[in-house]
Amino acid sequence: MPEILSNSELAQMRAAIGEHFPDTCHILSRTNTADGYGGVTATWGTLTDSVSCRADYINGREMNIGGQIRPFYGYIFSMPYNTTVTTEYRIKHGALSYSVVHVNDDQSRRLVKRAFAERV
Repeated sequence: MPEILSNSELAQMRAAIGEHFPDTCHILSRTNTADGYGGVTATWGTLTDSVSCRADYINGREMNIGGQIRPFYGYIFSMPYNTTVTTEYRIKHGALSYSVVHVNDDQSRRLVKRAFAERV
């Protein structure tokens, strides 16, 4: 079966979409530091600075998170398709931070990366 889109057409679509993200996000990663009492203190630092993004509020949706169906009230962050973000990271948008609960890594020919996140 022939490809519906060529690689150059896919690259052009990704570039065109990326030009229309209205916001900037920062991807944060966690570092654990020993607290001197046998535990750790988590600090969040910038892994990737100034990622083009779009934030969309969603309300009342149910998601399968951790093998459980639960209500989800949060945001979907759309970013360039090759942005490195996982559920181990956070997204900072403006003055607020969000915990990533799901990323759409299971799609073929992805045009954008979408991270579902809840406000921390």
